[in-house]
Amino acid sequence: MIEKFQAAMLGFAIGDALAAPIEDTVREPPSQFEPVTFYVKPAPSHPLAHLSPGQYSDETQTMLLVARSLVEQRSFSIEDLAARFADWYQNQKLRSMWRFPGNTTYKAARKLASGVHWTLSGFPSAGVGGVVRTLPLGLVFFRSPVFLKNAIEQSCKLSHTDPRVYGASQAYAACIRIGLESGDPAPDIVVAAAIDRAQSYHPEILRKLKLVKDALKMDEKLAIDTIGNTGFCLDSLACGMYMFLKSPRNFDEMIVSAANSGGDSDAIAAIAGSLFGAFNGLGKISEKWLHQLEGAEEIKRMSCDLFRLTEKRK
Repeated sequence: MIEKFQAAMLGFAIGDALAAPIEDTVREPPSQFEPVTFYVKPAPSHPLAHLSPGQYSDETQTMLLVARSLVEQRSFSIEDLAARFADWYQNQKLRSMWRFPGNTTYKAARKLASGVHWTLSGFPSAGVGGVVRTLPLGLVFFRSPVFLKNAIEQSCKLSHTDPRVYGASQAYAACIRIGLESGDPAPDIVVAAAIDRAQSYHPEILRKLKLVKDALKMDEKLAIDTIGNTGFCLDSLACGMYMFLKSPRNFDEMIVSAANSGGDSDAIAAIAGSLFGAFNGLGKISEKWLHQLEGAEEIKRMSCDLFRLTEKRK
């Protein structure tokens, strides 16, 4: 189980670091572009141009804020997490810390830094920024559904108050739980678990998640066009799920496809990478992805700490 925690966290960071340099870049017609198959440096015109190959973006930054809060507080504390987001906002003034954060998350963190209470800092946005930081919560509280539900809703509310974000985050956590508990990537099982956990939040969630199974029968380009690959929370989640379920036992194939999916590719690849890790464990991820990954050893250690928190909750 501990290797699944490590693999989920590292898979998330790998997907983010691989895709971030090409996020939202125009890569059509595809025949003119070679797919990115390993870490690259962003182009000089890209907002992340100051980063080196293997460094991640704001998706992993904010996900790790949640993980560090859980480890240091020994549980979930929304007050501590809000304080960390305020500090994170202040650190964005340093160029080395700038990771191209989403506008909604950035504005919410600015409100928190100015003293606004966390219950009032969020915006009615349905962006994926509230979803991607769910992973540590989904790992630590996968056996505690009521506590997990409340923690996810509070975490999302810091920045995103649209109910579709809450639902997408719950669906993501449900997929992580299936990976940890059974490891069976059968689409019927995974999609049903996500729907069961999330559909009460908004009727659009059921329709979007059902598209994931339909897309598995399509050509990849048509599947992505059908699901969507934007920064809208349900697009990014569904596309990440599709990418994982399409290649559930081959990390290299899966993560490269996800990274080259276009649109909000770093969120998509991060979600897909974390799902692969939760279902397959660290032994199924090649060491080549870890040598150049920013903070890989720290993420491994933090994953172990998160696992210990889970064991104490038995």
